[in-house]
Amino acid sequence: MAARAAATRMSNFARCDNVYSIVHLESNTRRKENIISMTIPKGYQGLRFPCECVSALNDGYSDPWAEITKRKLLPNGSKEEILNLVADKPKTISQLAESLRIAPASVHSHINDLMESQLLRESVEWEKQYPTERYYEPNFPVFKTAECAEFMTLCEEMAEQVAGLFERKRAKLERAFEATNLSDQDWEFSDVMQCFYANMQRHARALLEDRGLLTPRQKHKNGARWIFWAQEPPPSGRK
Repeated sequence: MAARAAATRMSNFARCDNVYSIVHLESNTRRKENIISMTIPKGYQGLRFPCECVSALNDGYSDPWAEITKRKLLPNGSKEEILNLVADKPKTISQLAESLRIAPASVHSHINDLMESQLLRESVEWEKQYPTERYYEPNFPVFKTAECAEFMTLCEEMAEQVAGLFERKRAKLERAFEATNLSDQDWEFSDVMQCFYANMQRHARALLEDRGLLTPRQKHKNGARWIFWAQEPPPSGRK
């Protein structure tokens, strides 16, 4: 009986190991497939699209979170759900599996991906309280609406100033547009206003980074360079 029980346990362990190996093999395969392959024609420098996340260019010209998309670090809803759940408070794999109603092995695979991309980290404070468990939390700031009223008021004040500046410069922007041949191609000034604004924003970000007021995108262990954060949605009726 003891020998049969031992054999049964070994068989169960083997099945678990096989499942674990399959999950990791699939996870590694997904990670290889998750890097978006973009190309620029030979002899061309390449166009700068609104976001470098849809371009082969890697000169960091757009938003500092672009590589999150470019490298498909959040390729499916399950990972987003996990980040939402652990942002509320740190959780274990078993707690996440219960909340998501999926197998712990699937959660484990997602956790591995998120840990490798450094979008997730272990919660040191929670593990001090519960040392027998591994708790996970976002590896980026999460702004809680209730805590950020003063912060958001300042952002809105500064946004009003930027919008006012943009309005005051409109006539000059229109003259700059007329100096191009875009109108000859049936494009109107309103068609390029977002481009003007995006370039202004990017130049401002670069100036603030040069002056040490903004932290430039950081390199992570998988080679990706990004800065990321999350915010709770504003109260109903506000943007």
